[in-house]
Order: sequence, then C-alpha cells, then structure tokens
Amino acid sequence: MIPKMHKLAAMTRREEEKNSQAMQDDVHKEKIKIAITSILASASLTISKIIIALMTNSLGILSEGMHSGLDVIAATMTLYAVRMARKPPDLEHNYGYAKFESLTSLAEIILLLAIAGWVLHEGIMKIFFVNSPPEITVFSFGIMIISIMVDYGRSKALYKVANKYGSQALEADALHFRVDMLTSAIVLAGLSIVYLFGIPNADAFAAIIVSVLIVYTSLGLGRRTLDVLLDKAPKGIQAQILESITGLEGIKRAHSIRVRKVGKSVFVDLHIEVPRTFTHDKAHRIATNVEDRIKNNVLPDADVVVHVDSIKDDNTETIKDKIRFIATEFPQIENIHSIYLSKMSSSSSSSNNTKDNTSNNHQNNFLHLYLDIQMDNSLYLETAHGIIDDFEKRIKLEIPNILHITTHIETESDVELSIGFEKTVDESFLEKIKSVAISVKGVVDCKDISLVNVGNELHITLTIKIVEGDDKISINQAHSIATDVQNKIIANTDASRVIVHTEPA
Repeated sequence: MIPKMHKLAAMTRREEEKNSQAMQDDVHKEKIKIAITSILASASLTISKIIIALMTNSLGILSEGMHSGLDVIAATMTLYAVRMARKPPDLEHNYGYAKFESLTSLAEIILLLAIAGWVLHEGIMKIFFVNSPPEITVFSFGIMIISIMVDYGRSKALYKVANKYGSQALEADALHFRVDMLTSAIVLAGLSIVYLFGIPNADAFAAIIVSVLIVYTSLGLGRRTLDVLLDKAPKGIQAQILESITGLEGIKRAHSIRVRKVGKSVFVDLHIEVPRTFTHDKAHRIATNVEDRIKNNVLPDADVVVHVDSIKDDNTETIKDKIRFIATEFPQIENIHSIYLSKMSSSSSSSNNTKDNTSNNHQNNFLHLYLDIQMDNSLYLETAHGIIDDFEKRIKLEIPNILHITTHIETESDVELSIGFEKTVDESFLEKIKSVAISVKGVVDCKDISLVNVGNELHITLTIKIVEGDDKISINQAHSIATDVQNKIIANTDASRVIVHTEPA
C-alpha cells in the first residue's frame, strides 16, 4: 500500500510540473505574440507618418513619426526582454532574469525623453526662428486618425497582457502607444487650427505639447521601474508581515524583514527569535508556520525564507538549561548529567560568600551545585582540572546565586566496551532475584529478568510491577521503589549494575 501511495504522489508531482511548464509556455507565447504585433504596427505607422510629414512640412506629424519610430525600437527591445526574462534562475542569477524587463523599460523611457527633447527643440525653433507653415492635405488628417485608432487598439491589448503577467517591458510598450494616441490627437487638433484659422504656428505648439506629455508620462513609469530595480519594498508590507505573524507560539521577536519584487515574483527574507531551549525540529516547525502565515494572509505567491535566531530567554530557561548551554562552549566536555542543587543555609552562605555575591545576601537563595562531567579520556588530570575550573567560573558568572560547585569527573564511554553479552543462569538464581525484588514494598511482580556480562561486570535488567492503591503512584514514588529494588539486588548478588523498568500492576 505504501509504495503505491508514493508512486501516486510522484505521478501527481510530475503532472503538476508538466502543467506548470505548459502554462509558462502559453504565457511566453502570448507575450511574444503581442510584442511582435506591436513591432509591425509601429513600423507601419512610422513609415506612413514620416512620408506624409516630409510631403506636407508638418513638424507635428514629423514628431509623431519620430515617436512611432521610437516605438519600433522599444517594441523590439520588449521582444528581446520578454525572451530573456523567461530564462530560469541559475548559479549566477539566483532570482532569475525577470528584471531584464525592468532594464528594458528604463532604456525605453530614456529614449522617450530623448525624442521629447528633440521635438521640444524643433518646436521652439519653428515658432521663433524658422517660418515654414505646414501644408494641410487630406493625407495629413487621414494618417493621424488611423494612428489614433491603431494606437488605441495596441495600447489596450498590451496593458491587458502586461497587467496579467506583471511585465514592465510590455507596460512600457503600452505606454508608448497610449502616449502616441494622445499626442496624435493633439497634432490632429493643431492641424485643424492651421487649416480652419490659418494660424501656422499651431502645428509647432502642438508638437511642444506632445513633448511635454511624453516627459510627464515617462517619468511616472520611470519611477516605478527604478523602484523595482532598486528593490523598493511595497509600501507598508513590513508592517503587514509583522502583524500576520504576531502571536505565533514560540516567536519572541521578528526583525530584519526584507521584501523584493522580481517580475511577478515576490521574495521575502526575515529573522525570527526563538528560545535556545527549543529543539531544531520545533524551531523548524515554527519557521514553517511563519512561511504559511505570510503566504496565506499577505503575499500568496511569495518565496519566503525564514532565518531562526536562538536567543537566551530568562523567563523560560531553568538553571539546568543554562548549565547545559554553558557546557556546550567547552569542546572537551563530552556530557554532563546527574545535576542537582541544594539550598545553602544563611550561615553557610554568609561565611563563604565572596565579594561578587555580597549584594545577594539579603535574598538568602544561595545554591550548591552538584554534577557529573564526562570528559575526553585522553586528557591529563591537570588539563582536565583547568577546563573544569573555567567551566565553574562561567557558571558562577552567569548564575550568581550558585555559590559552590562540586563536580565529579568521568571519562567518555567506549562504545566497544559497552557491548555486553547475555548469559544463561539456573532458575534458582532468577528466583532469588525475583524474591528480592518482590520483598520491596509496593512490588507485586517481577519479570523479564536478563543477565548481561559487560567486560568483567555483571549487569541485571528486569521489569517490576507496582501496585496502586486508592491514589495513583507518582513518578517520584515509582523511582524510589525502583531504587530500593536496585540496592537490594546489588546487596544480595555480585551485580555491579541493576536496571529496573517499572510498570503499573
């Protein structure tokens, strides 16, 4: 059953990947198609406008022809940008090539500003220095009306695809056609004034208005394009992310929230602080919860990376936790165990108190720490003692109410020497062990007795059942009974170690 489930899951993933690739191919084809259509439309308008402008000496139509010529260049750049943006991320471009569209958009805006400057210059020259009124013909009006109709259709189609797929290059191309539509209408109005009222400079004034509109519309798109290139985060997004993860269990604080947009994709990086007492698994689950919360509540399609910082938390850490963390800073200490503390009497703490701890006298809360330390058995005693001394100083520095420390040094265990061999014995010896165990108050049965030789030592393992009265037995009570069984068996046999497993009867 399980292999079939894995096979089905693998097939589902392959189908999802196949469908995703097919969707990406469809998107790419649609963007390429709209870009090629824009090139053809711009080229046709450019040729027609320039021919008629030269025939009629109209600066307004010539400026429109130059503008349409720029559209050809812009549309070609857009086509190239769309092809480049489709490339997947690689080792050198971890976030992909989507920003290539933004770079192309910026280049198109610079071209727009350049042509606007040229038109502005020519318009001023014609008004103040050159007297060459345009010749108005039916072709002058015809090409501008056709231009408005074509520009409207291309602008609408481009904006639709640009908004659908978040393409700044297509948006810049759509802007070109929209500006063309508006400027063509202005030029048409200028030609009408020249024709109806005989004001020759109306054509030049129309050209100047065209240049101003080009600058105005270009600056708006330019600002948005620079925001993407400079990784400007959407306004208020950090506050939204912070609010979405506030209150999640285990998170003490979130900080260094960074958001960047690359094409249609949004990338989020942030740090969260969790208590250092948490296991790696628990910290990972908290990070996963943060990712899910951001995707569900703020940015559905975001790529979220959460860095987990483990911090010291005095509100949740016990003294034993702090001691274990201090021990990890000493590589020669393999393990610490059997940690327990005893409260010191007022007289004892006062007589042995150091200057560093005199300020805590009034608390009457001094402790004596006992623990076993397992160390590398290749160390010399002098070296090991120096390490233990530094370890104790660190404990006293970070936990001031620990006044005295008593340590027992052990060597690290050898795995090979820890492998025992079970031995068989006669029934009388097993009955002896069983009777000793049952003699302890509370024990009603003894089973699963095993004898193991570890080196030259005899280890005994067994299971005891403890009877419960009206009140259920606590863990401390069960441990006390098990300890009595251990001590009695050791006293009545040659065993050096007894391991007792307890069960309720």
